[in-house]
Amino acid sequence: MDIMEYFSYESSEIPIEIVMELTETDLDNLYAQCNEIEAINVFFHLQNEYIYLKEQNSKKELAYICYLISYYIFTALTPPHSEHIAEDYAKKALYYFNDEKYNNWLKIVSQGN
Repeated sequence: MDIMEYFSYESSEIPIEIVMELTETDLDNLYAQCNEIEAINVFFHLQNEYIYLKEQNSKKELAYICYLISYYIFTALTPPHSEHIAEDYAKKALYYFNDEKYNNWLKIVSQGN
């Protein structure tokens, strides 16, 4: 999957059937390759994906995007109040799909590490 095609300025949403192929490493690589504005735009692409998946009622994929948003905010972007924003998205991930990975992530984020 060429992940960059879904993170250009005018790209469309990531199709539901391939959302789960997006990884933490993909996000780390995107952040490393982007300038500051592009790195912020990655967040907005993820936020748009969240809205799209919510409209489609795709709970498992929605939970995964919430987890990835939390991950990106907490580990890469780190804006002011990142721990609170990341924690909120981690909780949303668990709300949409209870998974051990999301539960463990919430514990990490809640500790602020």
